[in-house]
Amino acid sequence: MQKILGTLFLSGAFAAGAAQAHYLWIEADNAGAKLYYGEADALLKEKSPGKLDNFQAPKAYVQASANAKPAETDIKRGAQYFSIAVPKKTAAVLVTEESMEVKDLSKHKLGLAKSNYYAREGHPAASADNALPLDVLASAPNHLTVLYRGQPLKGAKVEVIAPNTWVQEHKTNAQGNIEINTPWRGQYVVHVLYVDATPGEFAGKKYESLRNHFTYTFVRKAGAYAGPAVPPKHMED
Repeated sequence: MQKILGTLFLSGAFAAGAAQAHYLWIEADNAGAKLYYGEADALLKEKSPGKLDNFQAPKAYVQASANAKPAETDIKRGAQYFSIAVPKKTAAVLVTEESMEVKDLSKHKLGLAKSNYYAREGHPAASADNALPLDVLASAPNHLTVLYRGQPLKGAKVEVIAPNTWVQEHKTNAQGNIEINTPWRGQYVVHVLYVDATPGEFAGKKYESLRNHFTYTFVRKAGAYAGPAVPPKHMED
């Protein structure tokens, strides 16, 4: 284990630190997939009635293969998550939520902001052509490229939440690339928060910035046992 941890700190440390904000992420199971809202590193999953009700119009899609065109699928709100209908032969599940209203976040020193949420589970995007507005490509299992509107995103902060809830932090290089570490078997959640400072307008209300959240969930079947999950303190968006 000491050898494994030594390798981790060469290219991005795991730490029991808090993720920056709430976000949506997808977890697959035998019945389909579930969309959660909260913080995976804190084992925090919001419920309905409650903060899960902030989301009124998420849309879900499935891809039969990495290069296939996404097809819309059913998504339904439950008490603890949104359930997503997933066919048996599915390479990736995608979610978009772009209907959130503009909010005044001045008390958090964020000004007038609109938030968009994107999530992917399974296979990463095959190319910029079929990527979400904020997404990742993978030329190798642990080599990710972060894209924003089809272009590599330089200097993006990326958090990789391990099966035991420890968080690995990276920052993309000039080509939008990072190398992540996945030494343990189990589920990983990659979280990217990118703030686009370009002003805009949505539903008749102007905003000063666009807060884009993205998560990519995948499972490593091989590797060492991660140990028990110990959630850290969390911060709310």
